Amino acid sequence: MNLIHYGGSLRSFYKESQSLSIRMFKCIAVMKLILALIAISLQVTASTYAQQITLSYKNAALYDVMQDITEQSGYSFTLAPELLKKSKPVTITLKSATIEKTLQDLFNNQPFIYKVQGKIIMVVPKPAEKKAEPTSAAVTSLTRITGTVRDESGNPLPGATVLIKGTALGSATDKDGRFSINNAPEDGTLIIRMIGRESREISYRNGIVPEIKLQELEANLSEFQVIAYGQVEKKYSTSNIGTIKAKDIQNQPVTNVLLAMAGRVPGLFIKQQSGVSSGNVDITVQGRNSLINSNDPFYVIDGIPYSSQFTDVSLMGGAIVGPGGSALSFINPADIESITVLKDADATAIYGSRAANGAILITTKKGNEGRTQVDFNLQNGWGKITKRLDVLNTEEYLALRREAYGNARQNVPTPSSNPTTSNYDLSVWDPNKYTDWQDELVGGTAFLTNVQASVSGGNASTQFLASYGYIRETTVYPESPSNVKGNVHLNLNHTSKDNKFKYIFSGNFLQGRNKLYNEDLMRRAILLAPNAPDLYNPDGTINFAPAPKNPNLSTHRANPATTMRQPYKGITSNLLANNTLSYEILSGLQLKLSMGINRLSADETKQSPITILRPELPEKTRRAQYLTKSINSWIIEPQLTYAKMTNVGAFDVLIGGTIQQIKTDILQQTGSGFSSDAQLENIAAAPNLKVDLRVASLYKYNALFGRLNYRLRDKYILNLTARRDGSSRFGAENKLHNFYSVGGAWIFSAENFFKESISWLSFGKLKANYGTTGNDQITDYRYLSLLQNFPVDVPYLGSNGIYPTNIANPYIQWEETRKLNMGIELGFIKDKIFLYANYFRNRSSNQLLRYNLPYITGFDFIDRNFPATVQNTGVELQLDGTIFSSRKFTWSSSANLTIPRNKLVAFPGIENTTYADQFIVGRSTSILKVYKYEGVNQTTGLYEFVTAKGDKTSNPDPISDRTELIDLNPKFYGGFTNTFQYAGFILDILFQFAKQNGLAYRFGNVVGAVNTNQPSYVVNRWRKAGDVAEIQKASLSSDAFVALGAANNSDANITNASYVRLKNVALSYNLPAEWINRAHITRARLFVQGQNLLTITKYVGLDPETQTVDAMPPIRMINAGFQFTF
Repeated sequence: MNLIHYGGSLRSFYKESQSLSIRMFKCIAVMKLILALIAISLQVTASTYAQQITLSYKNAALYDVMQDITEQSGYSFTLAPELLKKSKPVTITLKSATIEKTLQDLFNNQPFIYKVQGKIIMVVPKPAEKKAEPTSAAVTSLTRITGTVRDESGNPLPGATVLIKGTALGSATDKDGRFSINNAPEDGTLIIRMIGRESREISYRNGIVPEIKLQELEANLSEFQVIAYGQVEKKYSTSNIGTIKAKDIQNQPVTNVLLAMAGRVPGLFIKQQSGVSSGNVDITVQGRNSLINSNDPFYVIDGIPYSSQFTDVSLMGGAIVGPGGSALSFINPADIESITVLKDADATAIYGSRAANGAILITTKKGNEGRTQVDFNLQNGWGKITKRLDVLNTEEYLALRREAYGNARQNVPTPSSNPTTSNYDLSVWDPNKYTDWQDELVGGTAFLTNVQASVSGGNASTQFLASYGYIRETTVYPESPSNVKGNVHLNLNHTSKDNKFKYIFSGNFLQGRNKLYNEDLMRRAILLAPNAPDLYNPDGTINFAPAPKNPNLSTHRANPATTMRQPYKGITSNLLANNTLSYEILSGLQLKLSMGINRLSADETKQSPITILRPELPEKTRRAQYLTKSINSWIIEPQLTYAKMTNVGAFDVLIGGTIQQIKTDILQQTGSGFSSDAQLENIAAAPNLKVDLRVASLYKYNALFGRLNYRLRDKYILNLTARRDGSSRFGAENKLHNFYSVGGAWIFSAENFFKESISWLSFGKLKANYGTTGNDQITDYRYLSLLQNFPVDVPYLGSNGIYPTNIANPYIQWEETRKLNMGIELGFIKDKIFLYANYFRNRSSNQLLRYNLPYITGFDFIDRNFPATVQNTGVELQLDGTIFSSRKFTWSSSANLTIPRNKLVAFPGIENTTYADQFIVGRSTSILKVYKYEGVNQTTGLYEFVTAKGDKTSNPDPISDRTELIDLNPKFYGGFTNTFQYAGFILDILFQFAKQNGLAYRFGNVVGAVNTNQPSYVVNRWRKAGDVAEIQKASLSSDAFVALGAANNSDANITNASYVRLKNVALSYNLPAEWINRAHITRARLFVQGQNLLTITKYVGLDPETQTVDAMPPIRMINAGFQFTF
């Protein structure tokens, strides 16, 4: 079966990719033409530049002068840090000099010599003068040595410095990681250094160099982190920032990048709401700040703001669990280079009101200097649901049904009874038939085919990358409906020869075709009676199972085939493009312009053919729903930056502005009266067409921002940020608002007294910041009075009327969040072990809520600000380290833990609002008010609850008797990663965990109702007076229904939803270079990956993360594939 389906997947791949390619051809062709014209023009422009270096220093530090040369020329220096201590002050004056002239003058009076290798300048000590000529017997034989430097995975490392110890001889590795040194001694020791990797000394004999591999530093303080509008060297950061790299993303067989982030960043809580492709993912950064408005973080992709949700309207319905589906599912994870999570005000204040809930910056892959490389990655995956619910078999189910009639004092239906819509499972259906509907509806195998191909390369001035991705995934439903996506990613980087002008283009176009069902079948799979008839008749038509005594009565009314034969198609397009131009006006002074666009659009169709309609319906009308929606945005951001190195420190200044516009359009229509099912997809063929929803909104946003960063003696850092925002979502009185932050850090390990007293602590930094951000993440036009078409067809003088939907309030204001963060970073044993600890306190005030109005006003509510304050506090811990490292084996680990606390600290006058029933001052905003469960009454057989007065009842008051408070906010959460490397093998293991309460499925559904199966534990129900039972009696009486509803809203239905999940296991093997070099392959990798492999939990229900039976639990995926580069 697998082999047959595998072939089908490949055939589908060719067919679907060809179809997608045709659709995308015009857009791709235009993008290619633009890139070609840009590249040609830039090459012509670049040829007019010459290397011109201008310097003017007196008694300056050598390091500062080298930094200036790097900024002007693009050449980088490589030298051991201890050599800087031996350097002499530099006095130099040059104007429009070449790099050769500059280097000669720079090192004229220094105890060093230099060697230029490509764009790398190697600096080594001058060799000692020879005191005497050695005898011929003592002359060391000289030879030419060669070798290759690779990373731990076997990939070549360009730009590494290779020196022969005790000599001035050396070289730098080329684009393939190779190096060669002439006139080298036959025996010696090589010193290999590279930024971000451990330095090594390797001996060689007889001119033969052994294998050289450099391990990546676990806590590389020299690496740069992406921040808002720039980068910062990690050790100089004053912010609380988390980073996820491409290697972490590629290990997980997911098509939504948010799922690859779970368990990897402290302070980032991710909850998957459904196992269905494109389903919603709930994500919060350091808790929920707003009581009712959006708590989604601010997403930025290559400098372009990106929507977290694709509107709140979709024809997919319950299949995606949430509003519109996750917009991040339309970004190919394979195109992502890194993800940066900005959490505190120091990192987010410069984004102003858009980042009150944190910011997530996604950087896509770019081209690199070197020979042209082609990379190909093919993988296939197979998946099953992680858990099924144990339900009653036919005998147990029918016994419960008969018991429910008896306890309600009603006659128990039999095959001789007159069939009705409430008894056909007893009067018509076969009592001996049994179908495992979970096996039938959600027991299939999900398939994933993922193909990625790219070509990249370039020279020192221009680099490029072009990639194509194809993803086809099905799910566990029968008949294998599919979700197919194809995308093209392009990147071009160009730098003029004098390093003054830079241009970056990044573009991505994705088109998806979703044909999954518009309903999640999980609920039906659980509830459908085990003796329900087959889905289809022998001729393939839907089986409605008419009653033998009443052919006009269809008994199989809940047949899931009506959903499966109700075709859905959603075609989604996502275009992202960004152009960045910069020019260095003066040394250190740079003018930059960034311009980006994003168009996210979809056309959805849901058909209701006549074949899904029950035969007895008096009117059989074919219908179809059509939805067209789009989010079109553009942004322009001019910036001016100035950076300067001084003898005692460095500073940089950023001043910029933002002009942004977002236009949202939604049109939903229903067509009816079609003459055939074949016409349903064509809206023009609808004889009758009705507009169900029409939305057109425009959001405008402008801002001015600035940032000052100063670093003194590489020990003391100050970071200041300010921003003034203007939003069209507020009235004239409150359109503008100011935000700011101040942050500082002290690298105390750089102090002399510290170095001399504590040798085992290699790095130490204290940091703190405080600032404000705002929130305008509300719907457009809420401050205005809006009009809407009258909902029914009641024309007046031939036209439909309109009516006001709300009262205007031009005085609504911004929500404001004040953030405080304090942290410490500690490195041990030369930074092999690194600890990050942060404490945060975020307070969000001036909450924008709905205020209920009396009915006599004609309106339900008015939007207004309340003096309510929500506080989120917590501790974030992360420990990274290399546990063991040798030449062949390395074991590294990373663990993170977040302990959050959330509460409503103030809400004056809450008792006079309807929010008094939902929130309590001093308690979490995620509390539930529930009934106090007492048990099953031994006499009546009904659930009982304790009232506010202490009495017992089976019919509690829905307001006053909800006396128990349950906090659904997680107590703590985090992740734990282990990476093992041995002889080309790499094994990555990721655990995700959370300590939390959640909603259970303890009492089943409506006990005893028709076509409603139950969990198997309901066999332990009350049957007669005196029984001690956990489940109430089966009964069709109204009092049993009321008691069951109260039980589902009681503390007994809150369960321990804590879990530890083996989120991901990835095993890869890099084929040895000697195996693949003959085939001219640079790298070849085989891999196997597993997702959601094991969950340890006491949760009562399907899954502790989704916490519902209405949605499919996460899919357990096994993925296998290969990747090669040539």
